[in-house]
Amino acid sequence: MNRREVLAGVGASVAVLAGGGSVRAEDKVQDKIKDMKECCTECGTTCGKCLAECLKCYAHCADLVAAGKKEHAECMKACLDCSEFCKLCLTVCGRGGPMMAICCEACAKACELCAKACEKFPDDKACAACAKMCRECIKCCNSCCKK
Repeated sequence: MNRREVLAGVGASVAVLAGGGSVRAEDKVQDKIKDMKECCTECGTTCGKCLAECLKCYAHCADLVAAGKKEHAECMKACLDCSEFCKLCLTVCGRGGPMMAICCEACAKACELCAKACEKFPDDKACAACAKMCRECIKCCNSCCKK
């Protein structure tokens, strides 16, 4: 066997292996894209609900602070900040932007702070509902970040 035959055989083997590997890699990429689209849809829905709940709780706490219940000021601020992160996450994930994971991670952290602030008032229905929704959003965003 001469050198050309050996090189041709090696080249053919490499081409077959490379072609087979790229098909498998391509399938993995397609599966990941499908998972991300499903995740983004779920994340967008959850972030939208959390955004709405945070804004309701913000308005509620703002009324309480205006009525002299200053202990709700921290909760009010946390809800407003959290709503902004939820809106950002909803927007970026909704369009499948390249910074989705960063947005999801930041949103989960904002939701954690908001939930903790709201949980200081367990008997307040608005705060309890907000904390519950924030906890759901945390799970969703954390799950989306891992995909």
